[in-house]
Amino acid sequence: MNRKVFCLVCVCLVLFLAGCSLIKSVGPKSSVKVYTTLDKDLVGMLCEKYSDSQPDQTKITFTVSDRDDDMEQADCIISNAAMLTEKAAAGSLRKVNSEFADLLPGELRGSDDNWIILFYDPAVLLVNQAYSRKVGQQQILHWADLPKHTEAQIVMENLTDNESTIQFLAAMCSRMGQNECFSYFRQVHPLIKQYAKFPITPVRMAVTGDADIAVTRRSHVFKYLQNDLPAYILIPEEGTPVNLYGIGVMQNSKKQKEVTGLIDWILRSSEARTVLMTTRSGYLPVLPNGDKGQVVNLTSMWTNTFYKDRQALEKLTGDWLREIRLMDAGEDKK
Repeated sequence: MNRKVFCLVCVCLVLFLAGCSLIKSVGPKSSVKVYTTLDKDLVGMLCEKYSDSQPDQTKITFTVSDRDDDMEQADCIISNAAMLTEKAAAGSLRKVNSEFADLLPGELRGSDDNWIILFYDPAVLLVNQAYSRKVGQQQILHWADLPKHTEAQIVMENLTDNESTIQFLAAMCSRMGQNECFSYFRQVHPLIKQYAKFPITPVRMAVTGDADIAVTRRSHVFKYLQNDLPAYILIPEEGTPVNLYGIGVMQNSKKQKEVTGLIDWILRSSEARTVLMTTRSGYLPVLPNGDKGQVVNLTSMWTNTFYKDRQALEKLTGDWLREIRLMDAGEDKK
């Protein structure tokens, strides 16, 4: 009788241990907290697809938050390059050891590899198709073509209203030189029908024909309009200002390995590139061919390389307001 009880206990113990092992193997092995200043749906979808791509025994759960209060407790931060640079300078980020990040040039990584650029958002021209047919598509290919269209009506955001537009101006001036850039805008200024307050306005006006050409962001076009447009996106052939977005691992995080896996997956995986398209983010990957390793052409990506601090940016925007935006005394273009 005792032998039967002993055998029964042993069997139950084996089954119990096997059940615990099974639960452990199929359950989440680790959890990662992500703070982002980007669209939570986009970041959440990237994290979800990466987790789905992993074997059951190494599944990771991600918690994505855009609440500022959650930033210090996060394992990683996904944001614009300016914020990542600021956090790195404050010592908040740690070095990232990523296989695929090694394919990126120094311009797309922090100086100590403590942040990695994942994708970018280019400034674009949104050209009304009726206007394009009228003047010829080949007549609008470059930034330098805009002043030539003296009958065109152009709309763009006011360049001092938000970080994106300020960085657009800083990138243009970094590329051209401030004097040359301001000279360019003096030529374009008489063609500006409206300096818009909201990002949606230039897109809407170009689509409806209230303007012929809008200067906007690729993300704005994809974000605000879901259907086929009577306008098309043009990235000027010589290059364009871009907003860079990337990721950094917080200094106090113990999940560096898990975050590095996410970084490698976003950089190399075609699934990640599909997420950028299906969520209509408008963002473009810095490794457009994934694990083939061909990096986007850096010469076509204009960034702010000259105006390094907030004081310099404030002076630049003040100069632009005085010399360009308000150059027509008595004319109200608000």
